[in-house]
Amino acid sequence: MGSRLALDTAGSEHAIVLLNGSRLLAADRWAPTRGAGTPPILSRIEALLTSAGRDRRDLEAIAAGRGPGSFTGLRVGLSVASGIAYGRDIPLYLIESLAILLAQASDAEVALRDAGRGEAYVARRGRAPQRLSGEALRAVLASTTRVVVDPPGRLDRWTGDGAREIPLEARRAFPQALAEVAIEAFGSAKPVRYHELEPLYVQPAAAEERKASR
Repeated sequence: MGSRLALDTAGSEHAIVLLNGSRLLAADRWAPTRGAGTPPILSRIEALLTSAGRDRRDLEAIAAGRGPGSFTGLRVGLSVASGIAYGRDIPLYLIESLAILLAQASDAEVALRDAGRGEAYVARRGRAPQRLSGEALRAVLASTTRVVVDPPGRLDRWTGDGAREIPLEARRAFPQALAEVAIEAFGSAKPVRYHELEPLYVQPAAAEERKASR
């Protein structure tokens, strides 16, 4: 069986994992920085493949997180994934980035990601992500006991009650959660075509915001 690559660059932590069936061969994780603070993702992918004794010719599929998340992070991640997929003529899968957050804690009922302007993206198990205002978010969380949040520490700002947020030290490692969600996608989801790439952005690009305000 060939190798499969999965990546998610939507949030405050990025990761790539290399899989062989349901076995995790290698992983890399990093916090995104502006400028030239970290190696580019293509260099990380090449290093990951080399560390596992593989190269791009061994890849038989790739999966990428579609968000919701940062405009720049998603644009880079999806561009890299689609470039590898179509360059190697292998299937491309999209995975829900908030599902990866949920997979970091088995007892999490809700996953939240900061959407700016006092709003948050919300994912509940079995439901599509929603973008909610602080007031609507408080209503959703009224009966919720365990929440996983990105970036960590934001729940108190939104609700005034951060006690329900699952701390980082109590979560599974992000690459392990990414691997779990990717394995499920490779086994049950359908690959997408280039025109079906539809990222979910937290914030529109600045140019789009200016255009909409005219």
